[in-house]
Amino acid sequence: MSTIGHPLSDISNLIVPYTITSFSTERRNSHPAFAPGAHTPGLPSRNEAIAWYAAVAGWDPATELAWGTAFAMFRDSIIFQGIASRYAVRQASSEEAKKVGEEMGPAAEICWELVRRAREGTKSRANL
Repeated sequence: MSTIGHPLSDISNLIVPYTITSFSTERRNSHPAFAPGAHTPGLPSRNEAIAWYAAVAGWDPATELAWGTAFAMFRDSIIFQGIASRYAVRQASSEEAKKVGEEMGPAAEICWELVRRAREGTKSRANL
Protein backbone atom coordinates (compact mmCIF):
# COMPACT_ATOMS: atom_id res chain seq x y z
CA MET A 1 0.00 0.00 0.00
CA SER A 2 1.24 3.47 -0.80
CA THR A 3 0.06 6.76 0.55
CA ILE A 4 0.23 10.33 -0.59
CA GLY A 5 1.85 11.80 2.43
CA HIS A 6 5.02 11.54 4.42
CA PRO A 7 7.55 9.05 3.04
CA LEU A 8 7.94 7.59 6.54
CA SER A 9 4.36 6.31 6.30
CA ASP A 10 5.13 4.63 2.97
CA ILE A 11 8.20 2.75 4.14
CA SER A 12 6.59 1.86 7.48
CA ASN A 13 3.57 0.37 5.69
CA LEU A 14 5.86 -1.47 3.26
CA ILE A 15 7.70 -3.28 6.05
CA VAL A 16 4.63 -4.21 8.14
CA PRO A 17 4.93 -7.93 7.22
CA TYR A 18 8.50 -7.94 8.57
CA THR A 19 7.35 -6.12 11.71
CA ILE A 20 4.46 -8.47 12.46
CA THR A 21 6.45 -11.61 11.68
CA SER A 22 9.26 -10.53 13.99
CA PHE A 23 6.72 -10.91 16.83
CA SER A 24 4.86 -14.00 15.64
CA THR A 25 4.41 -16.11 12.53
CA GLU A 26 0.84 -16.89 13.61
CA ARG A 27 -0.59 -13.38 13.24
CA ARG A 28 -2.57 -12.10 10.30
CA ASN A 29 -0.27 -10.74 7.59
CA SER A 30 2.70 -12.65 8.98
CA HIS A 31 4.62 -15.31 7.11
CA PRO A 32 7.81 -17.22 7.89
CA ALA A 33 9.39 -15.76 4.71
CA PHE A 34 9.44 -12.36 6.46
CA ALA A 35 11.01 -13.67 9.69
CA PRO A 36 14.33 -12.19 10.81
CA GLY A 37 17.14 -14.15 9.18
CA ALA A 38 14.86 -15.90 6.68
CA HIS A 39 16.09 -16.09 3.13
CA THR A 40 13.41 -16.40 0.47
CA PRO A 41 14.61 -16.16 -3.12
CA GLY A 42 13.23 -12.99 -4.72
CA LEU A 43 12.11 -11.43 -1.43
CA PRO A 44 14.36 -8.69 -0.07
CA SER A 45 15.25 -8.67 3.59
CA ARG A 46 13.80 -5.89 5.73
CA ASN A 47 17.09 -4.02 5.59
CA GLU A 48 17.34 -4.44 1.81
CA ALA A 49 13.81 -3.10 1.35
CA ILE A 50 14.65 -0.08 3.51
CA ALA A 51 17.91 0.53 1.64
CA TRP A 52 16.19 0.29 -1.75
CA TYR A 53 13.50 2.69 -0.59
CA ALA A 54 16.08 5.14 0.71
CA ALA A 55 18.01 5.02 -2.57
CA VAL A 56 14.92 5.67 -4.70
CA ALA A 57 13.39 8.26 -2.38
CA GLY A 58 16.68 10.08 -1.81
CA TRP A 59 15.96 10.09 1.92
CA ASP A 60 17.19 7.78 4.66
CA PRO A 61 14.36 6.92 7.08
CA ALA A 62 16.64 5.13 9.56
CA THR A 63 16.57 7.82 12.27
CA GLU A 64 12.76 7.89 12.42
CA LEU A 65 11.88 4.34 11.42
CA ALA A 66 11.29 3.10 14.98
CA TRP A 67 8.52 5.67 15.47
CA GLY A 68 7.16 5.21 11.95
CA THR A 69 6.88 1.47 12.46
CA ALA A 70 5.04 1.96 15.76
CA PHE A 71 2.68 4.40 14.07
CA ALA A 72 2.00 1.91 11.25
CA MET A 73 1.01 -0.75 13.78
CA PHE A 74 -1.14 1.77 15.68
CA ARG A 75 -2.89 2.62 12.41
CA ASP A 76 -3.45 -1.07 11.66
CA SER A 77 -4.90 -1.69 15.13
CA ILE A 78 -7.39 1.14 14.55
CA ILE A 79 -8.38 -0.29 11.18
CA PHE A 80 -8.86 -3.71 12.79
CA GLN A 81 -10.97 -2.13 15.55
CA GLY A 82 -13.21 -0.53 12.91
CA ILE A 83 -13.71 -3.90 11.24
CA ALA A 84 -14.46 -5.49 14.63
CA SER A 85 -17.02 -2.77 15.29
CA ARG A 86 -18.72 -3.35 11.94
CA TYR A 87 -18.73 -7.08 12.62
CA ALA A 88 -20.31 -6.51 16.04
CA VAL A 89 -23.23 -4.58 14.56
CA ARG A 90 -23.50 -6.98 11.61
CA GLN A 91 -22.47 -4.46 8.96
CA ALA A 92 -19.70 -6.93 8.15
CA SER A 93 -20.77 -10.49 8.80
CA SER A 94 -18.19 -12.69 7.10
CA GLU A 95 -15.92 -15.02 9.01
CA GLU A 96 -12.98 -13.12 7.47
CA ALA A 97 -14.23 -9.85 9.00
CA LYS A 98 -14.38 -11.56 12.38
CA LYS A 99 -10.79 -12.82 12.02
CA VAL A 100 -9.52 -9.39 10.98
CA GLY A 101 -11.31 -7.73 13.89
CA GLU A 102 -9.74 -10.16 16.32
CA GLU A 103 -6.32 -8.83 15.32
CA MET A 104 -6.93 -5.40 16.90
CA GLY A 105 -5.64 -6.47 20.32
CA PRO A 106 -2.49 -8.22 19.09
CA ALA A 107 -1.71 -5.31 16.72
CA ALA A 108 -2.10 -2.84 19.60
CA GLU A 109 0.22 -4.95 21.77
CA ILE A 110 2.84 -4.98 19.00
CA CYS A 111 2.42 -1.21 18.67
CA TRP A 112 2.92 -0.68 22.40
CA GLU A 113 6.08 -2.79 22.38
CA LEU A 114 7.40 -0.82 19.39
CA VAL A 115 6.73 2.45 21.23
CA ARG A 116 8.61 1.12 24.26
CA ARG A 117 11.57 0.16 22.05
CA ALA A 118 11.53 3.51 20.25
CA ARG A 119 11.57 5.35 23.57
CA GLU A 120 14.57 3.35 24.71
CA GLY A 121 16.44 3.74 21.45
CA THR A 122 16.17 7.45 20.76
CA LYS A 123 15.87 10.79 22.41
CA SER A 124 14.47 12.53 19.32
CA ARG A 125 10.89 12.86 18.22
CA ALA A 126 9.60 11.84 14.82
CA ASN A 127 8.50 14.53 12.39
CA LEU A 128 5.32 12.93 11.07
